[in-house]
Amino acid sequence: MVKLRSYTSRKTSARSFLHEASNLYRHYRRASDQARAAIQDIRRREAVINENLHLELRGLDILEIGPGQFQAQMKYLAVHNRVIGIDLDVITQNLAPLDYLRMLRTNGLKRTAKTLGRKILGIDRQFSSGLLREIGVRSVPTPKVIQMDACQMSFADESFDFVYARSVFHHLPNPSAALDGIIRVLRPGGAAYILLHLYTSETGCLDPRIYTDRGNEVKGWPHLRARLHGRVAGDNTYLNKLRLEDWRKLFELKMPSAKYFANQAGPGTFELAQAIRSQGELLDYSLEELTTNDLAVLWRKPVSYAAVLN
Repeated sequence: MVKLRSYTSRKTSARSFLHEASNLYRHYRRASDQARAAIQDIRRREAVINENLHLELRGLDILEIGPGQFQAQMKYLAVHNRVIGIDLDVITQNLAPLDYLRMLRTNGLKRTAKTLGRKILGIDRQFSSGLLREIGVRSVPTPKVIQMDACQMSFADESFDFVYARSVFHHLPNPSAALDGIIRVLRPGGAAYILLHLYTSETGCLDPRIYTDRGNEVKGWPHLRARLHGRVAGDNTYLNKLRLEDWRKLFELKMPSAKYFANQAGPGTFELAQAIRSQGELLDYSLEELTTNDLAVLWRKPVSYAAVLN
């Protein structure tokens, strides 16, 4: 049996771990604001799905790939749907010792310490309270999260009406296999929404400082410029490093007629990229891939998928 390993965790030094933990604490210290942002985000994506596919996310069997420890999207969707999630990490909702033993064996010491630290500091509790407030309910169902590899899903064929994956695919070692799995488990007429972060974007290295007030320390694509690689803190996240054109070709092959939505970087990024290129760096990358942060892909499975491919 192959042991599952988290796509988003690697061994790091104690110093690197403490540095990352500090950055993440700075990011999550206002957990209620993070909850508000998470719900606003899923509502925006829900509107895009409804507008483009005329699909209302109500009364559906939904699979979320990689919900993470907070499970904001899952809990929101579970109010009106039957939702299940899969994650390479062990996901726990409480402080049960056996759960943390499983987490330690599977997720590793670093990720277990992060989770335990968040709970002890009350960050998870604040996030959950903010989540309920934003959704406008007193409680939400607790969706089931199964430890499973997205590249080797074991669900039966045609099990779901909708598959959702946010900020997961850029971590997958074999995204093609994951797409095959999504296509297989979707029912005819079912839909998938996949959002991925581009490695070639300015924040593509996913250095934890990006999400804090220290973001300027990693500006200028240091992960793509050999002489600046030392600026990137702790290589503790697996990234498959596919580029924009690679993703487009993959989705065109697996999901013909998919709709694409590119999220461009903020003001000044285009000008900064041009300035760096004028100095002879980043010339191997197009301005489009340097200034596109995220790529969202929306696809509906035809009644006869095989016929579409042929």
